[in-house]
Amino acid sequence: MAESLWRKEITTESLKHTLGGAWSWYLTQARSALPPATLAWLMDRGERKLIVRAGPTGVTVAVGDDEKHRGIQAGSAHSARDLLNRLAREGQSVKVILELPSEKFLVRSFEAPVAARASLAQSLPKEIERKTLFKLNDIYFGHATAKSPDHPGKLKVTQWILRRDIAQAAVEESGLSLEDLDLIRPEPGHESALEAPEISLKRDGNSAGWLRKALIGMAAAGVCLICAGLGVRAWRVDQIGARLDEEIAAAEQRAGAVRSIANQATAEGSLLSSLRRERENWPSLADLVEETARILPDTAYLTEWRLSEPKPGERSVDLVGLANSAADLPALFDKSPMFVNATLTAAIMPDLQEKRERFSIQVRVRPTNPTGRK
Repeated sequence: MAESLWRKEITTESLKHTLGGAWSWYLTQARSALPPATLAWLMDRGERKLIVRAGPTGVTVAVGDDEKHRGIQAGSAHSARDLLNRLAREGQSVKVILELPSEKFLVRSFEAPVAARASLAQSLPKEIERKTLFKLNDIYFGHATAKSPDHPGKLKVTQWILRRDIAQAAVEESGLSLEDLDLIRPEPGHESALEAPEISLKRDGNSAGWLRKALIGMAAAGVCLICAGLGVRAWRVDQIGARLDEEIAAAEQRAGAVRSIANQATAEGSLLSSLRRERENWPSLADLVEETARILPDTAYLTEWRLSEPKPGERSVDLVGLANSAADLPALFDKSPMFVNATLTAAIMPDLQEKRERFSIQVRVRPTNPTGRK
């Protein structure tokens, strides 16, 4: 029991404390190394809105998330700058919005074909220079579109134009500059503001933008590398499959040659086995010829000697020749250990020219090993 408590207190608690300290140190170093906006984007804290509102009673500043203001502070000389710096130190991504009364904007409305919706962003700046006295460098502008209530095939385009000096005067009163702004929009609460656009100033100082683009690029490169790896892997699999097919074909050819050799060896083995059985069960041809020569007397000679197999399991020798006394020959063959059942197959005929008797005898060959025959 004491040993288990020692292990729990010393090992487990020490390891937990060490890992916790290492994780805290890592988070501290990571937060100090990354820009505040980037850290907020990585930690998914969302985006805060710093709203600078220039109204008839002066400039006020609001801090909120998604239009839910956390508090309204009266605009002093440096209140908006102080709030922006504090939010940046807390690692929060901030979007600065300037709200002005609708009367500060020049609003133009006209109708355009629905097909021209995609080209409005390029054509409207030219319309401003052609139909107004403003220069593009002196103004901020945006537009909103809606379906025309009178003409279904057309769009109602509302163009909002704000002079740069008006925006600069309003924002400088809050302690900020035009470079700090992200958006300019009309003050909410007016009917005309319902169809007003948010004019984006598109600041280049967004510290998280380059990181987001870099991450997207790395993700795209990773997907390309994965696709390339899969393609190379598929190609290698095809190459390995083709090589295996060639090796299998060569192995099949070698196997065919081996089978031919094996079949030939089997046939030769069967032949040798048959010859061996024949030699074990029956006398050899040389022995039969030698025995025939031994049996025949000197007064007889053969003109024909033929070995045959009248039926399976039997062998016989047919003898044709001349002898002084052919009638005594069957008895001589019956006494031989190799022959049995010697019979005359034709009548004994005298040969006047040879002055001997012509005979034809058939004798059966006695098997050497009768029990071994199949």
